[in-house]
Amino acid sequence: MAETKALVLIAPGFEEVEFTTPVDILRRGGVNVKIASILDDPSPVKGRNDILISPECLLSEIPESDLFDLVFVPGGLAAAEAFADSKLFGELYTRHNDQNKLIAAICASPIALNQHKINRGRRITCYPALAIRLDGNYKYSSDPVVVDGNMITSRGPGTAFAYGMTLLEQLKGKEVRDRVAKDMLYSS
Repeated sequence: MAETKALVLIAPGFEEVEFTTPVDILRRGGVNVKIASILDDPSPVKGRNDILISPECLLSEIPESDLFDLVFVPGGLAAAEAFADSKLFGELYTRHNDQNKLIAAICASPIALNQHKINRGRRITCYPALAIRLDGNYKYSSDPVVVDGNMITSRGPGTAFAYGMTLLEQLKGKEVRDRVAKDMLYSS
């Protein structure tokens, strides 16, 4: 069986709980998660609450031929705006979307999907105060996590656990998700 691979992108001001929670859940479920910075500097990236995370690589170093089973990002408004402004982010998400790979964003980061015109017209959720920045291009939902085809979105820090579990279930199936949830004393 082929290894399941995921890529998580970070940018300054990312929301730490929306990064660490899904990364931890996915790794417990046997997913190889690579951490990439959208910056052109391999130094640790400071999150919204001043927690530093060291990237394993830079987004600019990932060959276009590399495909992951899942690409996802945490929120945090500063990070989301950096993703929205990043040409490489748009190219990466578009390439994975075109190959029907899973793409995901939480909290403020769905605004980057809108900026790069990814899957407009589908169901989506985000941090409630930022729904207006989706410009009416999606079918907004207030559900904690929304799965629409290959796109997964979630609302914010309080939904990070459900987001991580949904990412794991979409990648590895309900049995793996249920095992990890049980081991972590998580009930949904």
